[in-house]
Amino acid sequence: MNILIIVNESPWHRSLGVTALRMARAVQAAGAQILAVYFREDGVYHAQKGRATDSGTPDLFEEWQTLSRLAGCPLLVCTSSAQRRLTQTCSGLYREAGLPEVLELLSSSDRVVSF
Repeated sequence: MNILIIVNESPWHRSLGVTALRMARAVQAAGAQILAVYFREDGVYHAQKGRATDSGTPDLFEEWQTLSRLAGCPLLVCTSSAQRRLTQTCSGLYREAGLPEVLELLSSSDRVVSF
């Protein structure tokens, strides 16, 4: 099964970022293929290194990269959302992606899960 994960919420909003990461890990462990994790809207803040975290929240910037390495999936950041919200360019395994690439992933996905 091919799954596309879309993260719309910021890393600190209602813990949806942590929930998305846990679900992605479970999907990967179950043998499904994660085609990509696509960060859009306030979700692009996951791609910003150096964000403050509290003792109960993992460093999601690093945790998503670990998942990417293990699952072999790209971490895509919406270009227009990044231009409006981020003051620095994406770093690490994160890269910007436009609508054509995301539409191609949507057509290849068996399931799309959005947080």
